[in-house]
Amino acid sequence: MKFSIPAALALMLFTAGCATKRYVREQVDPVRQRTEELARKNQEAMAQIAALEEKTTAGISRAEERAMGAEHLAKQAGGAAEHARQSAERAAQTAETARDLAEQNRGRLAELTAYLENAGSVRLLAQETILFGFNRSSLTPEARARLDALAAKLGGLGQYVIEVAGYTDPSGPRDYNVVLSQKRAEAVVRYLVSRQVPMRRIHNLGLGASEAARDAEARRQARRVEVRVFVPEAAPAAARTRSETAENRLN
Repeated sequence: MKFSIPAALALMLFTAGCATKRYVREQVDPVRQRTEELARKNQEAMAQIAALEEKTTAGISRAEERAMGAEHLAKQAGGAAEHARQSAERAAQTAETARDLAEQNRGRLAELTAYLENAGSVRLLAQETILFGFNRSSLTPEARARLDALAAKLGGLGQYVIEVAGYTDPSGPRDYNVVLSQKRAEAVVRYLVSRQVPMRRIHNLGLGASEAARDAEARRQARRVEVRVFVPEAAPAAARTRSETAENRLN
C-alpha cells in the first residue's frame, strides 16, 4: 500500500497527537484526581472544624450560662442570708422589748398591788379656812378669792376628796347653830362646784358651835368653814406624778 507524502505526514501527526493526549491523560488525570481528593478532604476537614467550632461555641455558651446561673444563685443565697440575719436581729430586738415590757409590767403590778392594799389610807394634802360674818352664811370677797385659788390648784390632782365642815360661835341655840353651820358649809360647796370642782368629790357637814370659842377673837375664828383636801396615801406612779405636781402648786 503506497501513501503520498502529505498522507504520511498527516498519519504521523495524528499518531503523535493521539500519543500526546494519552500521555497527558496518564499524567494529568492522576494529579487532577489527587487534587480533587485533597479538595474534598479539605472540605470535609473544614466542615469538621466548623462543627467543632459550633460545638465549642455551644459548650462555651452553656458554660457561661451555668456560670451566670451559679452567680445568680449565689446572689440569691447571699440575699437570703442577709434577710435571715436582719430577721434574726429584729426577732432579738422584739424579744428584748418584750422582756423590758414584762419587767415594767411586773413593776406596775407590784405597785398596783401595794396601792390596792393601801387604797383606804389617805393623807391631808391641803387645808383652807373660810371665815363668815356674825349670823351670816354668805361668802365674803376674801372667801371667794381663797376658794378660787384652791379650785384652780385642784385641777391637776388625779384622785382627791374634799371635806367641808361648817362651824359657828357659841352664841344662840344649839339647833340654830347646827343649821347655820350647815348653810355655811353648803355655801362653800356651791361655790367650789361653780368653779368646776366635781360635787362627787365633796363631803360637807354642819357641826354647829365650836366649843373652844370663848373670847371675841376666838368667836370670830369660830364663824368658819374648814376645807380639807385628802389624797390616797399610796397611788400608781402616773397618778402620783400628777399629784406631786399639783401638790407643789398647793404648797
